[in-house]
Amino acid sequence: MLNSFKGQSYLLWPLFIISMKKSYTLYFLFLVSFVCTSQNQLPLLNGNFEVLNEGTGNFNYWSNIQIEGGQAVYSISTENLIPGSSKAQKSEIVSLGNNGWHVKTQSDYLFEVEAEQSYTVSFWAKVENSNSATIKVVFQAPNVPDSYQGNDIEISQEWQQYTHTFTVTQDADENKLNFWYMDSDVTYFLDEVEVVAGNSISFNDAITYQTVDGFGAGIKRRTEHLYALDDELRQQIEFFAFEELEANMIRFFIYHDLEDPNDNDNPFYLNTSALNWTRYNSDPILNTTRYVAEALNNALDLSSYGFDHIIGNCNSAPAWLKTNNSHNNGGTLVSGGEDEFSEFLVAFINGMESNYGINITAISPTNEPDYNVTYESMNTTPSELSSILININERLDSDLLDHVDILSPEGFRVSSSDPDKSTTNYVNQMFLSPEVRSSVDVVATHTYQNIINNSEWTGLKTVSLDKPIWVTESGNLNSPNFDMNDALYHIDRIMDGFNYGGLTAYMFHLFYEQHEYQNEVSQGQNYGSSALVLWDSNMNIILPKRYYVFKHFTNLVKKGYQRIHLNSFGNSLKSLAFKSPDGSKVIIQLFAEDIQNNFDLEIPLGATDVKHYITSDNSIHNFSSQSTDHIDLQSNQITMSVEPMTMQSLVFTVDTSLSTMLESSIGNEMKLKLFPNPVQSKIELRFENTSSREITIYQHNGSRLYHKNYPSTKNIEIDVNFLTEGLYILKSTTQHGQQAVKFVIDNQ
Repeated sequence: MLNSFKGQSYLLWPLFIISMKKSYTLYFLFLVSFVCTSQNQLPLLNGNFEVLNEGTGNFNYWSNIQIEGGQAVYSISTENLIPGSSKAQKSEIVSLGNNGWHVKTQSDYLFEVEAEQSYTVSFWAKVENSNSATIKVVFQAPNVPDSYQGNDIEISQEWQQYTHTFTVTQDADENKLNFWYMDSDVTYFLDEVEVVAGNSISFNDAITYQTVDGFGAGIKRRTEHLYALDDELRQQIEFFAFEELEANMIRFFIYHDLEDPNDNDNPFYLNTSALNWTRYNSDPILNTTRYVAEALNNALDLSSYGFDHIIGNCNSAPAWLKTNNSHNNGGTLVSGGEDEFSEFLVAFINGMESNYGINITAISPTNEPDYNVTYESMNTTPSELSSILININERLDSDLLDHVDILSPEGFRVSSSDPDKSTTNYVNQMFLSPEVRSSVDVVATHTYQNIINNSEWTGLKTVSLDKPIWVTESGNLNSPNFDMNDALYHIDRIMDGFNYGGLTAYMFHLFYEQHEYQNEVSQGQNYGSSALVLWDSNMNIILPKRYYVFKHFTNLVKKGYQRIHLNSFGNSLKSLAFKSPDGSKVIIQLFAEDIQNNFDLEIPLGATDVKHYITSDNSIHNFSSQSTDHIDLQSNQITMSVEPMTMQSLVFTVDTSLSTMLESSIGNEMKLKLFPNPVQSKIELRFENTSSREITIYQHNGSRLYHKNYPSTKNIEIDVNFLTEGLYILKSTTQHGQQAVKFVIDNQ
């Protein structure tokens, strides 16, 4: 969460500079106020909302408007801000006015725009007193007819960065940016506003978010189908599922009939000889056998990197512990049955280790408690589930099994307007109890809803109170398709879930299952499949595009990686970024439903190698490695295009000795501006405060090329004619700390 950075007041937020090969220069500035040398040139003045007007006490170059009956209370917020910020615009909206849009915050800096050029607006925002609210971003030149462009953006309860790209049809030298507040009885917060020409993606690996726990799938069903195949075909399927796919999570049934009937009337003394392990064994004579232990051990043996998370999930307690006296058709735990249920779960954990050598890392006592089904199920209320969770946690502690995590509640859907349904609503109610909060190690959810919007993801993140969040089951069930449109179901959930929902893990419903065609089922029955690896009735193995898309995550983004901050453009291109624990790998992942042409992607500082993978509906693009010979790693960016329905991942190997130059600790008094960028002959440096300083310039490979001490000053000009074309790092050091910035020499 962003708020996890609160209090780290001496972190350096790097100055990102992105250059375009035209007559203009673009700057991505973090926490920097800028005074232009000429009128109407970007960047936007005081877009970081840091400089106040001494006369009015409001932000310099910004105005707050309320007209035509609109009413708002405008103030400056100094608490619970984004990392590194000291102030933000706070707007408490009382009334929207006669036409419903008469309260706004506007930039008073009029900037020049060029016809046919795209301009990306990015800003940070959040709301209070509502789960979400709308803000309208308006791009307009008052002196140019028909120049109005507006876009509604839904803002969530947590600080997030939002972007939208406008394309200008006419030249204008007095373009203005407005933020109209579109909901009353809501408090909006606004910060870090930028406008940049063109489409570009940059990142800041100094700002990190959640840590990845992993990716995987389930074998909760279909194991007996797999082991009915001949050995050669089964082994090929397992090879694709567990060796080629580098998943580190696996989930399977805690079968209800493990302890059925009750072993005895003492929930603290287990008669292990009364337990029935038939379903986990490999006995073809018994129709209840499911080969689960053999399937698990084969998965563990085949995995190149191992399974970090082996999850037992319980759809239903034994029938004798249920109110409906059946493991099917819902029902719930009998009153006072918590001790017996905990004994049942502990018996499962210990038996899997003693019988099969499988160490369970996590258990979940319910599966979709908010969803009524006819098969194995248990519809516990949040209150009933809370009692179960507390009891299990105490039992695991007393039986020296506290290393086993508890996952809950595994709701059918992320969000629902029904207060008795969805993971978000269950967690919100359960976590009112401190005992439940301390009992649950991971918030787990399923994603069986057609659309999960960003505010629904952030709603789950908010109520989860910084717990890890796992999607433990997800699938476009019974899908007849194998294409990228089918894979889009998972792309949306993974990329949006990690970006907005705080996800730390994502799992498919199943690793494998048989695919059924329409002519193979009776009329009205479901056909298709939802697993990663399939086989059909002719014993052909099928690897859908969802399989190859998932490899972008399982094979590239490993446990311990962190999501890092990414600046993108508009809403058409989904993007996600991670870095490895040691910073030596930076992964940028991109997906677009529509074509995205000629945008710039920043190259990490110190990059020594890059690999590029693509999956698309093209038959040759199956997590396929692309040539990167054309990429100049010493330049500042790559110009890219993404074809429609194409997943792309770029994996940069980074020399961390260089990248750490941009992560030094400094105070606000050290803010540095460097321009122009790219540069041909001279650069100008500007600092907020006067101080003597040491200036050093390094080549991209780390070699020092320039070093000089300067007396106390706020402005420095350096002749850089001695430098050849390429990427460089300039470092400024004072007694207060240091700051580094990248710049490019371009003699064209």
